[in-house]
Amino acid sequence: MTQPLQIGVLGSGPAGQTLATGFLQKGHPVMIGSRDSTKLSGWLRHAGPGAQVGTFAEAAQFGELVVLSVLGSAAEEVIRLAGVENFTGKIMIDASDPLDFSSGQPGLFVGTTDSLGERIQRLIPDGYVVKGLNVVQADVMINPSLTGDEPDMFIAGNDDAAKQAVTQLLAEFGWPVIDMGGIQSARWLEALSLAWVVYSHRTGKTHHAFKLVGK
Repeated sequence: MTQPLQIGVLGSGPAGQTLATGFLQKGHPVMIGSRDSTKLSGWLRHAGPGAQVGTFAEAAQFGELVVLSVLGSAAEEVIRLAGVENFTGKIMIDASDPLDFSSGQPGLFVGTTDSLGERIQRLIPDGYVVKGLNVVQADVMINPSLTGDEPDMFIAGNDDAAKQAVTQLLAEFGWPVIDMGGIQSARWLEALSLAWVVYSHRTGKTHHAFKLVGK
């Protein structure tokens, strides 16, 4: 296990709660930040020691490392509510995606020439954004063995030390990690998430992930 880190999770949906529980099980104290922390009373009651809930700002202040796990359309607003200054010098795992269903079909509201990951990095220039955990649904995030083999997790970010820290955390969850380079590669990871969604819509399946193979 890596050295225990205080982890703030911004987002109280299924993915945020799943990740928070996973971090707690690995010995990391966690605070989930939410617009309405009262709706987390059930999670808090069963989460055990080391679990806390609070506002977005409180979770951002608490975390030595912060995970952003909200709808992509709300991501930048949530960061502003949390306080841009609270991310100074901290690693953020950006697990959000710019998914857009306004046309009735899955799409992205930003892509190819920019990405949500890049927008977030520009919003918190003194933090270290690492795109990751955005290409699977909540119940595949922890111990992700699936039929066929263990899948890979793809990450992208500008700071090598931040990516190494995230790689170590993901290894605790059972993920082999593939580093795709700088945060600009978030464009392709977010597009990969869209591929996940399109396949899910066509098949009704949700327990799938990606693996890079070669020889």
